[in-house]
Amino acid sequence: MVSKRIVIGISAWLFAWSTTATSAEGIDHQEIKQYQQQLERLDKVNFHPNLLPLILKHKDYLELTPEQIAAFRAWREKNAKSMIAAMDEIIRARIAFREAALSPDVSADDLRQKQRQIFALHQQVLDYKLSCRENILNTFNAQNWEDFFVVLAEEGYAIPTSSASSRSNDVVGLSELEQ
Repeated sequence: MVSKRIVIGISAWLFAWSTTATSAEGIDHQEIKQYQQQLERLDKVNFHPNLLPLILKHKDYLELTPEQIAAFRAWREKNAKSMIAAMDEIIRARIAFREAALSPDVSADDLRQKQRQIFALHQQVLDYKLSCRENILNTFNAQNWEDFFVVLAEEGYAIPTSSASSRSNDVVGLSELEQ
C-alpha cells in the first residue's frame, strides 16, 4: 500500500511542519505517531476503500492471470499519481482551513468556499476510486471474488452479507462493501 504510506508520511511531515512553535523545543514523536494512527483509522472508514493495493498485494492468493494483473497495473499507471496528488491537496487544504478557521480576519463565507474546494477534491478522489472499482468489476471473475472476500476478512474489512458463491453471474458488485 505505497500510496497509503505516502499520504501518511506527507501528513505527518505537514503536521510536524505546521507545529513550528513546538519544533524549537523538539517534535513530540508520540503526538505524530498518534496522528498517523488517526489517519490509518480514517482510511478504514473512508467512503470507498483503497482496493487495488490490496488486490495486487494478494495477487498470488487471488490467482490473478497475467492479463488481470496487466489491467490493474495499467489503471494504476494511468491514475495513481493524479489520485495521490488530489489526496495530498486535500491534506494541505484541510490544514489551511483549520488555520483560517482560527483567524478572526477570515469570514464565514471564505470558510464555506474553502470547504467547497475540499469537497470538490474529495469528489475527484472518489471519481478515481470509482474508476478503479469499475476496472475491478470488469476484471474479476467469480472465483476472484470469493478469494477476495477472504482477503478482506483477513485485513479487517466488513464482509458483505452475501458471498460471491451465492451470485448467479460472474461479476459480483462491491455495493455491500460500502455498508
